[in-house]
Amino acid sequence: MKNASICFSEAQQAWSLWNQVPYATRYELLISATKDSTLNDFKQPLEFHHKHSAELLCDPVFMPGPTGETNELYTAGRGVSLIIADRTVDVQVGKAFYAQLSVSLLAGNCVILCVQDSELAQQVLMLIERLALPKGVLSFVEYDQYVQLLESDIRIATVLGDEVFVKEINRCLARKSGAIAPLIAEVELAKMPVAQDPKLVLRYITERTRTINITAVGGNATLLELGSAEH
Repeated sequence: MKNASICFSEAQQAWSLWNQVPYATRYELLISATKDSTLNDFKQPLEFHHKHSAELLCDPVFMPGPTGETNELYTAGRGVSLIIADRTVDVQVGKAFYAQLSVSLLAGNCVILCVQDSELAQQVLMLIERLALPKGVLSFVEYDQYVQLLESDIRIATVLGDEVFVKEINRCLARKSGAIAPLIAEVELAKMPVAQDPKLVLRYITERTRTINITAVGGNATLLELGSAEH
């Protein structure tokens, strides 16, 4: 099993390409691994969040500008996502874990997993093998390496476990220098209020805009004068 620094480096390198893969293609790659019933705990949350995320992530929103330019509002993954599941997260509450995993990948993030429960860890390794995603998109490291990963330039951290553990992770993130990594926490593993949020994907993305200015080739250039001192 690779160490944390190698996995993080591979995830960083893979992110720009994975983020550019069309949403529909990402979903097809993920759902293709669930052909039999052994991975229903992954399939069900994946289908649920696909239903609610597709409209948000598929197509950019076009916003025509007053001077003829074209503005597009679109979404992008945040970067490298770290998901940590402590000893309280086992296969009985696996759907809470898989919901976070599926949404993070659908959103265009590369994901590194740290799982403490041995049975769930084996199930996750089987899933990774079946998915056969590009190198660096989805990685699994030894559980205790999450401490090292928290010091890396992760762009979002997800923690599933008891409240004391979540607070510990939150303090680690607060002490970091550099970019602020948002924290997503699931402590009610039986009820799964976070995992069942239909808008969960919004916490795994950023919004971006793309502007194409066409005033030089036929746009309404006269409107550019409205802000000048002579008018």
